[in-house]
Amino acid sequence: MADTPHETGAILSIGDELAIGQSLDTNARWLASRLTDLGVRVVEHATVADDLDRHVAALRRLTTGPDAVDLVVSTGGLGPTADDLTRDALARLLDEPLVQDAPAAASLRRWFAGRAMPERNLVQAQRPPSAACLANPNGTAPGLRVRAGGADVFCLPGPPREMQPMFEAEVVPRVRRAPGVQVATRVIPTFGLGESDVAARLGDLMDRDRESRGLPLVGTTASNGVVSIRIRH
Repeated sequence: MADTPHETGAILSIGDELAIGQSLDTNARWLASRLTDLGVRVVEHATVADDLDRHVAALRRLTTGPDAVDLVVSTGGLGPTADDLTRDALARLLDEPLVQDAPAAASLRRWFAGRAMPERNLVQAQRPPSAACLANPNGTAPGLRVRAGGADVFCLPGPPREMQPMFEAEVVPRVRRAPGVQVATRVIPTFGLGESDVAARLGDLMDRDRESRGLPLVGTTASNGVVSIRIRH
């Protein structure tokens, strides 16, 4: 992993159930909040179905070129079935084959101690050679971490009871804050005014170039009759 600070981040959520709206993506909200706490400015949430080409394209866009960020955290696609494509997508992105990670395979066998382990589960111990496995004491899917393009990429399992502990144990210690950088947010609810009325009263405070001038970024959100003023700095 490089020594440059993680100033910007993106969250990549993988799964048909998320893409078509069968499941609510609570992981992205949790991760965005934690990354903000850590001083990383989250600039994008992306959701990709279980489609290898689209998965690779999303990873490539977020790690190279004008859309690249410093840190990518993905969730999902690390199970043992044919629609779990995160390992394959990472291998194709890196142009590397998949190899079996011996410690990860041993951990899987310990997980199934005393009962038959489906041979298919061993695919969860595979990784590209330049990637490292992340321990998962709460399930069978190891995570992965690798440097790709200009970004550090962490691939975490989808179930929150596995993803959240892995994030705290494996990602948090590796997040590098930019010196003196801290992301602060505040939400101020307003009542009795429409969103355009609130925006008119805020005036130049809502200019989108304020962040580039070192000033707090101000926006509004309307929901259920309440217009909230969002401030981020």
